[in-house]
Amino acid sequence: MIAVTGFGPLVVGIDGSDASSRALRWALAEARRRSVPVRVVMVWESHAVMSGPAPLLLHPELAPYEIRQKHREELMRVVRESLAGEAEPEVQAELVEGHAAEVLVRKAADAAMLVLGSSGHGRFTGALGSTALRCAHKARCPVVIVPAGMEIGGGTAGGGETSVAGDPALG
Repeated sequence: MIAVTGFGPLVVGIDGSDASSRALRWALAEARRRSVPVRVVMVWESHAVMSGPAPLLLHPELAPYEIRQKHREELMRVVRESLAGEAEPEVQAELVEGHAAEVLVRKAADAAMLVLGSSGHGRFTGALGSTALRCAHKARCPVVIVPAGMEIGGGTAGGGETSVAGDPALG
C-alpha cells in the first residue's frame, strides 16, 4: 500500500473503557488503510492530597507512582489486545497527567484526526461525554466519535464497518 503524504497520525484517546478500546480498534484499522501511524494517549489526573509519610504507609497503592504505574500497565494492555498480534500500523503509546480534553486537543494539534469512543451513556441516549464534547469544540483536526454498539471487524482495514469511504473530512 502506498503511504499518503501530508497525512498526519491518528491520535486516539483511551481511558480503559470498552468505548475507548472500540475507538482504538477503529483507528488501527483506519491507520492500516491509510498507512499512517497511531498515537494512543491515555490521560490521568492525580487527585492525591497527601501530607507526610503516614498516608503512604497505610495505603501504598495510593502513592502517585503506584497509580501512574497501574495506568501505564492498563495502557499497554489495551494497546496489546487491540493490536492482536498485527505488526502494523506503527503505534506510539503515551501516558500523560493532566485534564483529558486539554491534553488530547494538544496532542492532536498535528494529527489527521482525533478518535474517541462514545459509550452512549448520559442524560440522553447517544449523548457524548464531556471530554468528547470539549474535544469536538476545541480540536483543530476532525474528531471521530466511534459510537457504542458499533462492531469493529478484525483483520485488514478497508472492509465492512471499519472504513469510512467518501467522507470529505476523512478522505
